[in-house]
Amino acid sequence: MYDSRLKKDSGARSRLRAAGALCCFILLFASSCGYHLVGSRVLPFSSVAIRPVENATYEPGLEERMHRALSNEFINQGIEVKAAGGDVDLETRITTFALGAIGAVDETVKEQEIEMYVDFKVLNKGNVTELSAMQSPIKITFQTTGTVSQSVAFKERATDKACSEIARELISKIIMEHAQ
Repeated sequence: MYDSRLKKDSGARSRLRAAGALCCFILLFASSCGYHLVGSRVLPFSSVAIRPVENATYEPGLEERMHRALSNEFINQGIEVKAAGGDVDLETRITTFALGAIGAVDETVKEQEIEMYVDFKVLNKGNVTELSAMQSPIKITFQTTGTVSQSVAFKERATDKACSEIARELISKIIMEHAQ
């Protein structure tokens, strides 16, 4: 009886060793063939100069909000933001900012959405990449119930969120373009 347990344990151990060796072989083979995770390669630039954002809408202060969102997102990706002289220059133009009612009760608007479109030009050593009419990949809404100051605060937070989402979308597109 003792002898049969030893045989079972040694058989299990040898199968486990074989599986481990196979996994190591597969990992070594895959890494030697040039496979890599998308986005795991270093980007060809380490700094960006964000030129002053142009606001072609009637909404005041959007240019500062978008510049701040872009700066934060580039920094989050480990890319240095410079005032001038970056490896890449970024031109930004906010073309559309609109509010739309999406929820109303008795003809009183209770919830609104932000529709915002932004054009980008990425200037990289003479190459220009244009990304037109970028918008948030998710719907950005805010409540309009409560006092006027509460509604304004909700709108400002939603506007900041829209800017952040658009900045994230831009950086995702840049990373995907350079990771190929």
